[in-house]
Amino acid sequence: MAKSKAAKRKRNAQVDLPQKLPKAVPNLTPPPDGGTPESTHVNAVVSDEELDITIETLAALAQYPSVTKSKACKDLRVAVYDFRQACTTGVNTAEGANLTARITGALADEKYIEARILLAEMRIRKEQPKIGALCRWVRDLDVVSGLSTQPKAHDNAPVKRSAKEMEILGVLDAILRVSTPIDTNTNAVDSTAPIAFQSIWDLRPSTAPLPVYASVLDKSILSEAPRSPSALRVIERTPGPLRKPPNHHPAILYTTAPNAVPLAPVGPPITYHAHPAVPGLGLALNVLSDAECKAIIAAGESVNFLPDAPLREDGDISILAHNFYWIIDTTFHDMLWARVSPYVPPSIGGRLVRGINRRFRVYRYVPGAEYRCHIDGAWPPSGILPDDTYVYDSSPEDKKQSSMYTFLLYLNDEFEGGETTFFMPAPREGTLNGYPVRPVMGAVAIFPHGESNGALLHEGTGVRKGAKYIIRTDVEYDVKPCEEG
Repeated sequence: MAKSKAAKRKRNAQVDLPQKLPKAVPNLTPPPDGGTPESTHVNAVVSDEELDITIETLAALAQYPSVTKSKACKDLRVAVYDFRQACTTGVNTAEGANLTARITGALADEKYIEARILLAEMRIRKEQPKIGALCRWVRDLDVVSGLSTQPKAHDNAPVKRSAKEMEILGVLDAILRVSTPIDTNTNAVDSTAPIAFQSIWDLRPSTAPLPVYASVLDKSILSEAPRSPSALRVIERTPGPLRKPPNHHPAILYTTAPNAVPLAPVGPPITYHAHPAVPGLGLALNVLSDAECKAIIAAGESVNFLPDAPLREDGDISILAHNFYWIIDTTFHDMLWARVSPYVPPSIGGRLVRGINRRFRVYRYVPGAEYRCHIDGAWPPSGILPDDTYVYDSSPEDKKQSSMYTFLLYLNDEFEGGETTFFMPAPREGTLNGYPVRPVMGAVAIFPHGESNGALLHEGTGVRKGAKYIIRTDVEYDVKPCEEG
């Protein structure tokens, strides 16, 4: 009897207590039917205000670890865990992975000290990252040397940098020390700065440069463009949003009829000069005549150079350069290759040289446009089918090819600035030696890429006055070494 009364009192007491409500299941809009595409912008899911409140709340709670362990924060801990599991970038994806993946994750999360520690481990273990990872690391750091804003930086004038820029340059230095030989130039200028600019390598002739850009502005250069509309025709057009990465402007590929942009049967006398300090870098002078350079610029200007302006989440528009994508005809290729082939390695590790990539990326740079520090990736040889279909990789199925050298052709040289600057690790840890190369009209800079060991970090230093026209393409080699007979 006593037990039943006690049980009744307990039941009555429980009725008077506040009841724990069941967790509400939020209504998902739209419902998870598996057919709805995932939102790609945060504002499609939550407002900016909600996101700011969430960030401020988490940042405040992070200052009090004991509070985050409390029962009141249990649901929050579950939500944070789910968010972390859903996140497919940064260190979250690299747990238990190799060094390369862990470095990639640390850089994605901007954990630069962690990245430097991992790079030091990679160096101690004598591991080499693959060229794709190396290119991605450098691209993610998004470094500008500062030479374009400091005309006398190579005279060791100080370049002002923020604390974050200094930290990023320290990571870049660590990356190069696992992939690039230490600079052995005993005459290099020493500096405790993150970049020690060396004197400009200047092989320009003493004669006055041609006013090429002036002829572009007054349109007189168009008299040297192809006359017939069929001589310069479009073979492919990719809308801006479908480009990789997406862009505000389309990518238009052109080609030319044979001799529409002519080369002389006998070119000017070429001289080749190896750079005194940067391994593998050379400059071949007089590859194209002044008239041949102007004819290429005229062809591009006749159809207009398009801005290269990638789509950004913040809505900003940043024009990197203006481009004219030209798949050269085989006649042009064969005549140009006959001129330059003596100045490139005939084979590398048994891989035979095959020619130049016919996909010419012709760029125009003006003040404010700068090609940031990067390492060139390898490209297959592009081509065109008889019906004018563009082929990204036209190498034979049983004899695949890929590039191992960059082919950088300068089309004018009357501008100020605009050097191609190469970077090597100095003997002093934390310092990169910067070697600017002055463009020379009609000359080709040739240097290695395609493999992580020896690929050269460089930038297209900004133009201070005028406009710079260049062509970027590649020297192609067999992918597989030839078999010894």
